[in-house]
Amino acid sequence: MAAEIHSRPQSSRPVLLNKIEGHSDSVNAAVLIPKEDGVITVSEDRTIRVWLKRDSGQYWPSIYHTVSCDLILCVCVCVCVCVCVAHQNRVSDLIFSLESQWVISTGHDKSISWMSTQSGSMLGRHSFGSWASCLQYDNDTQHAFVGDYSGQITLLKLEEQTCSVITTLKGHAGSVSALYWDPVQRWLFSGASDHSVIMWDIGGRQGRSLLLQGHHEKVQALWYLPLTHQLLSCSADGGITVWNMETTREEAPQWLDSDSCQKCAQPFFWNIKQMWDSKTLGLRQHHCRKCGKAICGKCSSKRSTYPIMGFEFQVRVCDDCYDTIKEEDRTPLATFHEGKHNIAHMDMDPSRGLMVTCGSDRVVKVTHTFVLVF
Repeated sequence: MAAEIHSRPQSSRPVLLNKIEGHSDSVNAAVLIPKEDGVITVSEDRTIRVWLKRDSGQYWPSIYHTVSCDLILCVCVCVCVCVCVAHQNRVSDLIFSLESQWVISTGHDKSISWMSTQSGSMLGRHSFGSWASCLQYDNDTQHAFVGDYSGQITLLKLEEQTCSVITTLKGHAGSVSALYWDPVQRWLFSGASDHSVIMWDIGGRQGRSLLLQGHHEKVQALWYLPLTHQLLSCSADGGITVWNMETTREEAPQWLDSDSCQKCAQPFFWNIKQMWDSKTLGLRQHHCRKCGKAICGKCSSKRSTYPIMGFEFQVRVCDDCYDTIKEEDRTPLATFHEGKHNIAHMDMDPSRGLMVTCGSDRVVKVTHTFVLVF
């Protein structure tokens, strides 16, 4: 159960300090203990463990507690809570609000519930059409953000005995797996199984959203650093992407609908009438990521990155748009790092420059992130 020790060389990349092993199943959550050299972990092996750093530099489990209920467990900094009566299925996320004195949780029973920590009584519940997968909460306004398996994010206003749905955010093509709320900028970040991250400008009230594509696998953890204007996103394959959110970015266009290529006017394969009239075979439809037009493969033979619109990897663009992209437009606005293990959860202490990650490989890694600067 001892941790593996690593030195701290001066490097341009995140530096692994410790690797903690000892759980017999996936580690669902790991958090750094504030002002202490310690980590709290929660695992599918039904244990909650507090690892404290000894004089030898190794982390050892100082507290080891086994929980009887067969639910996913979530850790809220120094408070460990297992919600056994609030859901009829697996608990997917949980938040303790000190200001509201509430425990708010979501579950695979397609619901969000909130209960009083003073009385222990259930205050309210709201149901969704899909499994609720992740949760964020704004203490000042009592707004909850719930991501689900359909790819939607529901914004709710929670009250003592009831709630109201404010709006539903739609933009992901896969299940939402991670949320992060910044109460100062009033930005909501979401990560999903479609490998993408979306920044929703909730405070701007203009419906503005920015698409960020810089992962090859499901995005499972997010963290925003307001002092450096950086977003960290982690994926299931261990990829860690650091996004520069201080730069001016453009919204990706909505994809346009058309029955024929909007460049050469050739019909798409479902446009039977035009195919018959022109005596030609229909073509497959594609979309230019820069302008959003519906185009055929011949008119979109080029690929390019376009970081200002969030495309850090090469994507399909029409030939006309490709000619407008300058070399300086391809300058990356993100840096890429390898966590070298499955990352399902992340916690950070920016004041100490520490990050802890964990996942299905049963490994917990403590990393020094003082180098994550553009």
